[in-house]
Amino acid sequence: MIEVNLEMEVTPEELFDVIVPSILYDIKESTGKTVKANQLHDNYTYKKKLKSKMGKEAGVRVTITRFEYPVVYEAKFESASGDNLMRYEVERLENGNSGLSYVEDFAGSGKMAAMNGWLIGLVYNHKAKKDIAKRLRAMEKSIIDNRALDDDEFLEEAETSENEN
Repeated sequence: MIEVNLEMEVTPEELFDVIVPSILYDIKESTGKTVKANQLHDNYTYKKKLKSKMGKEAGVRVTITRFEYPVVYEAKFESASGDNLMRYEVERLENGNSGLSYVEDFAGSGKMAAMNGWLIGLVYNHKAKKDIAKRLRAMEKSIIDNRALDDDEFLEEAETSENEN
């Protein structure tokens, strides 16, 4: 299991406003269906194709097992080799920031797949945690940068309207 816990300098809503479009994009790319954020719910299921590390294409059934904006997004990815679980759980901290817990887990189907998953996990987990933390920090930076851009646009609009008066 991989678990990354971070304090992020963004609100839970800002974080989910980045996560949700990713989910909607994945559904659209996988199924061709356009889904709106208010249609996401517990047990929402769709199928997609993924390429394995060996380059083989495999069918995956994705089930959103828990979805509550802006608190939790959890999905299970079921394939012939086993189930992957991914969860983002966010809490609003007293200082206005977010406490984020990101979890990934794998349960192999059959003893050999489970043992193989465990063995790969020993080698892979440390690097994966660093990569995930880096990706989450990049997401945080993007939100903060876009927030600053929004502030600049607001100031420019305010300045323009003052000059017109």
